[in-house]
Amino acid sequence: MAHQWTLLEKVLSVLGPFEELTRKVSSSDAMAADVIAAVTVLHRFLTRETDEDHGIKAMKGTLAAAVRMRFTDVEENPLYSIATLLDPRYKHRFFSSTTTAANAKEMLNFELLRLPGDKQEDHDLNEPPSKKARSDQPTTSLDSMFDEIADEQASASVGRAAVGSSVELETYLGEAAILREDKPLQYWMVNKVRFPNLAKVACRYLSAPCTRVDSERLFSSVSHTVNESRNRLTADHAEMILFITKNLPLTFPKTA
Repeated sequence: MAHQWTLLEKVLSVLGPFEELTRKVSSSDAMAADVIAAVTVLHRFLTRETDEDHGIKAMKGTLAAAVRMRFTDVEENPLYSIATLLDPRYKHRFFSSTTTAANAKEMLNFELLRLPGDKQEDHDLNEPPSKKARSDQPTTSLDSMFDEIADEQASASVGRAAVGSSVELETYLGEAAILREDKPLQYWMVNKVRFPNLAKVACRYLSAPCTRVDSERLFSSVSHTVNESRNRLTADHAEMILFITKNLPLTFPKTA
């Protein structure tokens, strides 16, 4: 019986990160950029051998194979690849190889070339990157693995280009990543003067949600708006109310 309880504890330790990442990617502020990083961290967690693997090694191998199979093409998808590059928390550090990172950079360069009036403007791109501040947020079982992967790839090069918007891209990728607790869109609001072309593409790709969970939540909330007491609302008015309900907190965030 004691052996069975020990085995169950090990199973929980393996399944815990799945729950943790599921909650994160299902949150209202999750982005498409979170997918590749989550898959990379989860795969490393499942393939790393530890002294506690006795009895669950086959389980971890099966889960790792399932993750590879389900997300085998995720780094070839421009939505996820470009979004990951333009997320200042991740950049090129969470791709599975330098080849896939370079391919993602080519996709992004193609998007930059498609921008109307792409010109090299005289912005100060050489400001020193901000130092990472120590976070007071509580750490979780995967936080150290996120930091480990980011530190390994911090100095990795994904190729260089010479002119135009690529100068912005090289400067951006060469700077330190921001903390995972920081907000990527706020970063681009601050740095859109330094990286005007990247900021335009970032607003488009980082606006894509990570999953459809939050959309489903919003659809479910219709029942709180259209009910027996308000059954004569038109579809247009109900849509307006839902829009205000969803976006008002973004305009006027709660203060502590």
